[in-house]
Amino acid sequence: MEHKILNRYPLKNPRRKWAQDNFVLSQFKAHGNNMRRHVKACADVGFDTVELGWASDEQADAAIQLCEQFGIRLIYQNMSRFGGAWDRDPINGNHGPFFSNIYKNLIGSGRWKESSFKGETDIRKVIAEKRHWNAVAGYYIWDEPFFEEQFRLCRKLTDDCEAEDASALAFTVANPSYNPHFTWEGNAYPAYIERFADIIDPPVLSFDYYPIGTPEQNEEDQLDRSPMWCDLAAVKRIADARSLPFWFYYQGVNLHKVPVFTFPMVRLSMYAGALYGAKALQHYCSTDAIVDADGNRLPFFEPQKQINAEFKALGDTLMAIDCRHVFHDDACLADFEPMQHYAEPLSDSEFLAEKLPYRTSVGEFADSYGNRYMMVLNRDYHCDKTIALKLNKNYRIYEVSRDDGLQYIKNEGTDTLSLHLEAGDAVLLRLQPAEEEAFTVEYRLVKD
Repeated sequence: MEHKILNRYPLKNPRRKWAQDNFVLSQFKAHGNNMRRHVKACADVGFDTVELGWASDEQADAAIQLCEQFGIRLIYQNMSRFGGAWDRDPINGNHGPFFSNIYKNLIGSGRWKESSFKGETDIRKVIAEKRHWNAVAGYYIWDEPFFEEQFRLCRKLTDDCEAEDASALAFTVANPSYNPHFTWEGNAYPAYIERFADIIDPPVLSFDYYPIGTPEQNEEDQLDRSPMWCDLAAVKRIADARSLPFWFYYQGVNLHKVPVFTFPMVRLSMYAGALYGAKALQHYCSTDAIVDADGNRLPFFEPQKQINAEFKALGDTLMAIDCRHVFHDDACLADFEPMQHYAEPLSDSEFLAEKLPYRTSVGEFADSYGNRYMMVLNRDYHCDKTIALKLNKNYRIYEVSRDDGLQYIKNEGTDTLSLHLEAGDAVLLRLQPAEEEAFTVEYRLVKD
């Protein structure tokens, strides 16, 4: 059987200089009482990138040295000197009501320094100081900006970063729709994301959604009623229209303090992003999920290490394929009016001949060579599931291995795809008309 080695290329916003070579597995909020143990745990669990997430100045500087030591990348943040978070006033510093109510104690305790900048910042000086560190891969410009004044400042900081170091990622993340300022009421959420993308024109379009514990989630409905699926569809559509790589923050910790929080919930959140073609999965957050404040490993460490290894194996393929369609069964957001605009009819599918089984979602993908892929997701985060999908013709089916990333024939020819998936789990497959000659595919990065 022929084994084809196909080229893949870096991904980028065509209007920006920074380019993404590989699938990214990052985490947010790397800080604690023992920075060495925390950063080492991030490396050991398989994250390739550390995001500081509101760390103190001292923690940030320690993280640079530690990421260099342990061979992982860092997205540097220092809000005493540039950028910000949430509704921080871009002119007057830490005076936004939401921002100050949450973080005034950090400033009062001395962990954060009061910002000295008033609109203008010294990000260029920061980059000049840090660029000699190989570990510094980028700069965290803003965490969930709210208003257009902030968008304009983010644009300036992004431009400044690119001008000072074209190889550095100038990173800003957008809000989810459960932010009370930008809900789906009146279609405000996609309008917010469009303004975010158009004004900032970021190198990547990243947003977060942490559904476990939100009002729409309960043990009976699970995530069937979560607007997360609509958010994913809207942000992906906006990213595609502007040729922006799409990144996704998933829920890795019991943020909303639900009585039971299990790792299949984390797994489901990761595969939800991958289903929509995310090129990075960003973990929120390592503190209190994989390690405690002192750097001790917590129960989620080992399953997170396993799934990170699986996504690393899938990474070359995920970078080479583009999400073309996503389909859900009828239980997913059936009564959520905005989803009527984003749900795709089964008639658009290249492969599916019948409605999907309960709590099943399918993404369809293609590479630039005409190869077609399917990701099948079990949306039930409590129960394993045996899934049978009726296909529109006979296909040879290859599974992309989560051990080594290679493709192995699962079925030589069938019009019914049968799978058994664990709770919240998914599988990536390549489908080829059964009458064609068999071949496997592998992708390798080529850079100019």
